[in-house]
Amino acid sequence: RAFAHVNFVVGGDGPKLPLLVSMVEEHSLQGRVQLLGHVEHVHVREVLNRGHVFLNMSLTETFCIALLEAASCGLLVVSTRVGGVPEVLPPHMLVLAEPDATSLEAAVAKALVMLPGVNPQKMHDEVRTLYSWSDTCRRTEEVYARALLT
Repeated sequence: RAFAHVNFVVGGDGPKLPLLVSMVEEHSLQGRVQLLGHVEHVHVREVLNRGHVFLNMSLTETFCIALLEAASCGLLVVSTRVGGVPEVLPPHMLVLAEPDATSLEAAVAKALVMLPGVNPQKMHDEVRTLYSWSDTCRRTEEVYARALLT
C-alpha cells in the first residue's frame, strides 16, 4: 500500500517462496508482483535490467556479489545492514536498512526519492572501477607477501 506505484519482480526459489506466494494472493498483488522462481545465471542480467531498485533482505551476508551485479546493471541497491554489505558499495549506490520491516520500508522510500538522480551508465562505469580481477589479484598478492614477512 505504501508503494502503490511500484511493481516488484522477485527472482529465486528459496524456502520462503511459498510464503511470498501466499502473501501475494492474500493482498491481491498479482498485478504488481511477478514471482519468477529460479533464474538461470545466463538470464540474471536480463532480469536486473528490467528494474530500477534491487532489494536484498539477507539476514546474514559476507560479500554479496548480487549487489555488485545489480549496481553494475545501474540499479540503486537497498540492502539490510548485515555482515560485509556496508563495505561493498559506496553510499550513493546503496541504501542500508536494519533487518526489520519498518527500516526496510523507510529504505525503499528513500531509494525511490533518490531514483531520479541515478544514472545507470555512470553506476555501471563506477562499479567497473571499484572491482576488477586484476586489482583483486594484486591486493591478494600483497596480503600474502605481508603474511610471509611476519
